Amino acid sequence: MDGTEFRLLGPVGIWQGERLLGPTAAQQRSVLAMLLMASGRVVSVDRLVLAVWGEDPPGSARNAVQVQISKLRRILTALPGAELTTSAKGYSLTVAREQVDLHRFRDLVRAAREAPKEAGATGEPEAAVAAEARAGELLRSALHLWRGPALADVAGGWLPETLGAGLEEERRAAVEECAAIDLRSGRHHEAAAELSVLVAEHPLRERSVALLMEALRRCGRRADALALFRSTRRRYVEELGIEPGDELQRLHRQALEDSREGR
Repeated sequence: MDGTEFRLLGPVGIWQGERLLGPTAAQQRSVLAMLLMASGRVVSVDRLVLAVWGEDPPGSARNAVQVQISKLRRILTALPGAELTTSAKGYSLTVAREQVDLHRFRDLVRAAREAPKEAGATGEPEAAVAAEARAGELLRSALHLWRGPALADVAGGWLPETLGAGLEEERRAAVEECAAIDLRSGRHHEAAAELSVLVAEHPLRERSVALLMEALRRCGRRADALALFRSTRRRYVEELGIEPGDELQRLHRQALEDSREGR
């Protein structure tokens, strides 16, 4: 299956290079997504029905799943190494882990988190600096695998709203980790650009806002950092009925002090 990629982090499907092999139907994409996310484990027919139709499936749903499995099998038989098996409990799809973008993303994020720990065991400052740089590279490679919202074009809303929400949380955490490394490495402008997009999407996400305030402050954009705090505080009070947390309050005080001292 050289050059074949199974994608979940954006439009779902099977690609060879930039050529889409399939599936072309949304219901097939839902079935494929569930099988790929299970990573070789058996997925029951009931679970596949839930993925395609949510909590209110039609009476013909189980038969329809079998039809979609048959169509999916025709695509997969042309790909050596892909194995779609049937059992009394359901269906299982086995492909090489590195060919599934979600699994590659998770492996890269895991490696990024392990790199500083391994370097820290040596006690050498140079090794720690190199490990953090490597962690940043791994995280950027992981985030590059995203081509849009996960599970973007499957049938219905159940998959994006349940499993897709968890995947999006993994992406946001990786963006924050990458931005934190960029800040420690002096890449303030890069961090500000990454975080501005994330905060625009999730304005009440406190860690993202805190990192962006710090990035703006280090870029010399104190007025922007203060404006961000004010808009965030207003949202917190109006939408959540609470004040921002201690970290945001601390960064706000620091930005005010910088403004007074002209830094």
